[in-house]
Amino acid sequence: MSRRGLGRGLEEIYSSTEGPDLSSFVTEEEMPDSPRAAVIWMILGSFCFGTMNALVKWTSDHADVWMIIMIRSAVIAFGVAAFAATRGISLKINDKKIMLLRCSLGFLAMILYFTALGRIPIGQAVTLQFTGPIFVALLSGRILAERVSSGVAVLVMTAFVGIVLIISPELGSIEPDALLALGSGFFAALAYMYVRELRKTDSPATVVFWFAAFSVCGSTIQAAPDISSLDSTTIASLVGVGIGAGGGQIGITMAYHKANAAWISAFSYLTVIVATFYGFAIFGETLTPADWVGGLLIVGSGVALVFAVPPEDAPQQS
Repeated sequence: MSRRGLGRGLEEIYSSTEGPDLSSFVTEEEMPDSPRAAVIWMILGSFCFGTMNALVKWTSDHADVWMIIMIRSAVIAFGVAAFAATRGISLKINDKKIMLLRCSLGFLAMILYFTALGRIPIGQAVTLQFTGPIFVALLSGRILAERVSSGVAVLVMTAFVGIVLIISPELGSIEPDALLALGSGFFAALAYMYVRELRKTDSPATVVFWFAAFSVCGSTIQAAPDISSLDSTTIASLVGVGIGAGGGQIGITMAYHKANAAWISAFSYLTVIVATFYGFAIFGETLTPADWVGGLLIVGSGVALVFAVPPEDAPQQS
């Protein structure tokens, strides 16, 4: 059945929040549903992504955003290339124009996000970056010619009230650094849409590899002069950023293989909780009441949007 509106957009796009569907990395055989296993994998993925965020924040005091992006992306590109080589998976690009758009927008989103992580509390940054699905809902009607229901519109407006509370808690001034994280969510939403288009022409491994390779090329010139000044601890942390991102992708991909996509998507917001915990425990960060209320509105709306799939269009579990 042909799907319209947010239900289709979130099911196919939201699973790509930290990268495209990596199903080809896991298995080519259909696996039986197992909600319990799906939750465990999602917890693992959220823990990996939360740890990645904490490592990015810590290394931001020792290396600039270009260095973080370069080494993170190099680790992922190497891992994907090695896996593809052992499995005989082609990394040839079929739709170069869409791939370039996906990589450019994703690269910009990553620059904004990693910059924000070094300047504002982790919980605040991660919450604003998780507005990607909200922007997908807002933009889907215009860009993808999909119908957006009145209920979805209400949820989007609720989420934006939460955004206002975070970026302008006093309703008279705006936190510029918070806007960086919000901008990351916006450009990530555009990137997700192009990831969706690439599903028609290119393999998941191809999308992941070339985004990582593009990010390495885009950051090497700025990062190269400072490579020799890195100490072993910082290098280990930077490699950890890449491993955390890769582990998160694997965890979330396995979760989507084990349960209904619309159902398991809601659990991906565990990343916000894990990242906020790291902020409290490691960096001594505190959030204002406006941050808490705004975060609850954003996360609550995001979870509700996940379940906005019309019953007749919702995927059936066996």
